[in-house]
Amino acid sequence: MKRFKGCLGVFLIFFLGVIVGAILASGAIYAKVWELIEGGPDKVAEFTIKRINDELKLDDVQSREFTRIADRTRLRLRAVRYNHQSEVEAVLDESDRDLRAILTPKQNAKLTELMKRFRDRWRIQAADIAPPTPSSSTPAPAPVEPVGN
Repeated sequence: MKRFKGCLGVFLIFFLGVIVGAILASGAIYAKVWELIEGGPDKVAEFTIKRINDELKLDDVQSREFTRIADRTRLRLRAVRYNHQSEVEAVLDESDRDLRAILTPKQNAKLTELMKRFRDRWRIQAADIAPPTPSSSTPAPAPVEPVGN
């Protein structure tokens, strides 16, 4: 009987260790995911670049070139997203209306707070993406005359 109690005690300690470890690991994963979500697109890109660098064991030259390619791709994707932003906003607005219809007023207030935080970080800044447009107050450059022989 003593042996059974000893084995049971060891098993319970092992089992509780597994449970506590799983809880701590899931908490760490949860925190990392929220950090990425709240960090916005730049934080996600930074995490992705670091992860791929580590996984592929890129050397310095490859790492710099990969970062350049990733930055160029991110800018191109921002431009595509900017060009279709009105469609994206329409889909998000419809989803927001549908979601709010099933929430309580307290949940709606909390959702408003969450969405404001997320949208502030994820919103596309038109100045970052759109090509610069000449302002009406800035005169156009004078044409350059070719130099003749």
